[in-house]
Amino acid sequence: MNQLHKIDEIKFDSSNIDLFFSNYFHPRIPVLIKDGASDWPLMWKWNKGYIIQKAGKYPCAIVEDSRPAASRKSDTIENYFSKHIGKSTLTLLPYHKTNILPILKDIPIPNLFFNDKNIHRYFFYHAPKDAGTLPHKHRDAFNILKSGEKKWIFHDASNSSSKEGESLLDHYFNMYPIGTHAIDWFEKELPAIINKLEITKVYECIQQPGDIVYIPSEYMHTVLNLSEVMGMVLEINR
Repeated sequence: MNQLHKIDEIKFDSSNIDLFFSNYFHPRIPVLIKDGASDWPLMWKWNKGYIIQKAGKYPCAIVEDSRPAASRKSDTIENYFSKHIGKSTLTLLPYHKTNILPILKDIPIPNLFFNDKNIHRYFFYHAPKDAGTLPHKHRDAFNILKSGEKKWIFHDASNSSSKEGESLLDHYFNMYPIGTHAIDWFEKELPAIINKLEITKVYECIQQPGDIVYIPSEYMHTVLNLSEVMGMVLEINR
């Protein structure tokens, strides 16, 4: 029987950053970078008022379920906070150094983990307690949590290294389409996933403010917000 494996929690700095790339990035293993953003400006600058002041006129997605990438509703960030109470926002944007959300400037780029030459796209997110994202995968990404607490589940879903994991992800897409919610997946599927003998490892972690979660490319991940959350994700080119 599989068991849930807690991902490693490591503090990286200039003295050990090579370990991140050799032990996690290159072999595609998720890791929680403990306090990785704790001294970044977003940690003391970001709140709803500041976000509205700096980026309130920008458009954002209005999300009512746990398939945020499929949302076709939009409004301004200012209206999101004032008129769409209880909803979420997660807006994917291409990264162009000369044309970015002003709040992205509160993340030091370059840093130990990525630079402006390998960022593919990014998104600002905000969501209430019990919201989240259903199983999905994408490129290598860094999830930076400014506030709140999130529970994560991961497993490899690459066609080349885990066809069974990819098939399970496809199953979840069919079982939890647009209009469904992550909290239902956590209640119904999480207890059973450890019995999926064909999956080599299923990982879990709890992310707290200032933590960065590294999600490897083609890794299934699903998230449940244990509280109201706010943060940023940057997807990078490998």
